[in-house]
Amino acid sequence: MEPNGRKELVALLVNMAYCEEDQPGYDPTIRLYEDGGVKDIDVYDQEGRKTHTYQCIEPIMLATRNFGRHTRCFLCVDCRDKSGEKKVVVKDAWAYATRKGDGNNTVDVRDKVVIMRNIRDKLAGNKELEGKCATLVHGGVVQVIKGDIVEEDNTDTAFGMLLPPSLLSEKREFRAHRRMAMTPDCVPLQNVDHVDQLIVAAADIMNVHTAIAKTCNILHRDISVNNMLITKLLENKVRGVLIDFDCAKDISKVDCKTRPERTGTYPYMSINNMEISNVKRTQLDDWESLIYVLCWLGTTGINQDDEKLFDRADGLPIGDWQGISPEKVATSKRDKLQTPDSFVNNILAKFLKLPGYSRLRALVGVLYMKMFFNESYSSFFHGTITKAKPLLVEEDDSDEETSSPDSPVDQDEEQDDDTDCVPFKKRADHAQDIADDLLKVLLKEREKALERIRKRYEKEMEAPF
Repeated sequence: MEPNGRKELVALLVNMAYCEEDQPGYDPTIRLYEDGGVKDIDVYDQEGRKTHTYQCIEPIMLATRNFGRHTRCFLCVDCRDKSGEKKVVVKDAWAYATRKGDGNNTVDVRDKVVIMRNIRDKLAGNKELEGKCATLVHGGVVQVIKGDIVEEDNTDTAFGMLLPPSLLSEKREFRAHRRMAMTPDCVPLQNVDHVDQLIVAAADIMNVHTAIAKTCNILHRDISVNNMLITKLLENKVRGVLIDFDCAKDISKVDCKTRPERTGTYPYMSINNMEISNVKRTQLDDWESLIYVLCWLGTTGINQDDEKLFDRADGLPIGDWQGISPEKVATSKRDKLQTPDSFVNNILAKFLKLPGYSRLRALVGVLYMKMFFNESYSSFFHGTITKAKPLLVEEDDSDEETSSPDSPVDQDEEQDDDTDCVPFKKRADHAQDIADDLLKVLLKEREKALERIRKRYEKEMEAPF
């Protein structure tokens, strides 16, 4: 009997010898210089059904491993722009997609180009939010020309000739190679000069995040240091910019409960997300992630200069959030956020003792209380640990009726059949009110931070050279 897999292996090797150049991984839509640097990149506009070519100025981010989305970003200019002033960021990634029709149609509710276009169009004209979110210029699934045929670049078309039909199963994961040109040109969040700039950037980002959730019905679902950028402005001001909607979902079209896979980066993921909870996802998951981002930066340093004064997260309570087990990371977060005292002692007390960090510590403390100890619902649901529901009315052995079917009953109590007090479920029921409270706090602190930035700038201008 022939050993399993021998025939498939031989078929794979033979097909690789005769396949098209793009199938082993060469990308004909990106041209290189002789030294291997990127020269120019084609971006297909699936809305206008035409291809735009961009000249690469420099790579911003290169993929460091051969698995996952293999995301790469390049700072570019349109080859038709003779001035070279209209810069864009071209993002190239292999994102999850849904098979449709014959397997080549990758338009689905998770199509990031469709999501980005929806955000762009619905926020158009809003001056307050302008420049605070990655804005789509155009984009689509990469188009690969094979002779007289143009195909969408996805895992099915790439493997179609390489793998035998027995391995081309619908159960195999399906990814589409999407590329987008976006504005504005930004720098990483940790280029802030001081805490006040960080506060302004965080407020800008969560302001546009809230607008996108309310106006576009889209949840970002991956708030992290890497997806929070800044644009530096005149007079030492900054603008926060929210990017990377690869994990976003249009909640008007799909169930808001978790996807089979977790989304995000462990140190910043919400507890619901890490535990693959059946509690519906809301804006509060992203607000929880923001709290973790600010805690991490407050502990390890908000920029490279401050990071030099920090040794390692290992050994600190917050270091547990880097763990390789999502269950253990979630448990650590539950424990450290369960009570105000545990949060202060394990997290806030470990913030760096540097100028401005006391203001960041105070802000995070207020956000934490608004999130986990909000006064809009019963204290039985505060914190992060599920508790047994207390007996609100003790049993009475008498035959006397204490209420009638027509008696007024609190609707929440009447419909609540749970035997436990689940904090995250209760918060999800009050998500919009809590999110509004959190945004008010952050926007108020933003105004204070801007005033301090203004005074600092004026003082610098008055100083003798």
